[in-house]
Amino acid sequence: MFLLREVRPSDLADLEELASRLNTLNLPANRETLQKIIKKSRESFGKDTNGTEGEYVFVLRDVEADRVIGTAMIIAQHGTYQRPAVYFGVRKEERYSPHLDEHFVHELLELTFNYDGPTEIGGLILHPDFRGHDLRLGKLLSFVRFLYIGMRSERFRDEIVAELLPPLNDDGTSGLWDALGHKFTGMDYLRADKLSRENVDFIRRLFPSTPIYASLLPQEVRELIGSVGKPTLPVKRMLERIGFCYDNSIDPFDGGPTFRVRTQNCTATNRVTWETFIGEYEGNDPDGQAMIGFEYDEKAETPNPEMVRFRSTYGNYKRTPQGIAFTSKGISYLRLQPGDKIGFLPFNGKDLQSL
Repeated sequence: MFLLREVRPSDLADLEELASRLNTLNLPANRETLQKIIKKSRESFGKDTNGTEGEYVFVLRDVEADRVIGTAMIIAQHGTYQRPAVYFGVRKEERYSPHLDEHFVHELLELTFNYDGPTEIGGLILHPDFRGHDLRLGKLLSFVRFLYIGMRSERFRDEIVAELLPPLNDDGTSGLWDALGHKFTGMDYLRADKLSRENVDFIRRLFPSTPIYASLLPQEVRELIGSVGKPTLPVKRMLERIGFCYDNSIDPFDGGPTFRVRTQNCTATNRVTWETFIGEYEGNDPDGQAMIGFEYDEKAETPNPEMVRFRSTYGNYKRTPQGIAFTSKGISYLRLQPGDKIGFLPFNGKDLQSL
């Protein structure tokens, strides 16, 4: 049985093991950094008011094995005055010579900084042993973020972005960085990627401020620009189904594309509603399947560092005039009582039925 909830300090060892499998910007394989991420997430979930500095980490827990097997993250605002988001804008430029009757369409990369950025979803990691599971656990991890954004829209921006991983070298490095970034910084990909987690000022100072013509790069590198790696293709298709589109920008380190959607146009967030939980459903004709989220009021108890305020699970539901009846193996772990308000995200719509 699996449960989705906010991260807590005792998850550190499990997070270290997960991060070692996919060392990403949002979940790096570094114990001290992971401790800071956990602390930041705990503070974010505990806020009573909106705040664009929030960073929310969700974990997927195998209850029987008592371990965390997956993570997902929301960064309330990706791009601030303190830490701007940096990317390459990708645009076309046409050139024509009537004398030679030659026409060219060039692809240009233009370094851009964003100080008032959108909400970002990322940090999705699922333990390899659980990939391909019948419950499609990776998609549950994906959608718990949209459920929470729909429940707490005041905490987030009016746009959502996702930066997708491109094809990488066998050693985890980037062909685009080797051909471009290394020449301007003198750093290898792993060192630059690590440094960027703390400060992107070196990119501003060392990269050219004028557009870069991609035609000057090797063909195999040009093909990486905006491409999505094979393991990430299912994520791309899922995002497109719920309204995301490629926004013609890429990560300056690896060339991975950014996908973007207006929050109000995202199918997964705008379908979330607040409903009344009336009890467990015991019938055989459910209306469909849904994910629900419940926030426990920590003020009702003596605060402790391991308290879990947000929990979520997935199962069958029945809508009644009084509210939502819901059944799931994980329902008992949500600490729900009849009459409680729940965030409700149904999956029986055409665009979400893939779950």
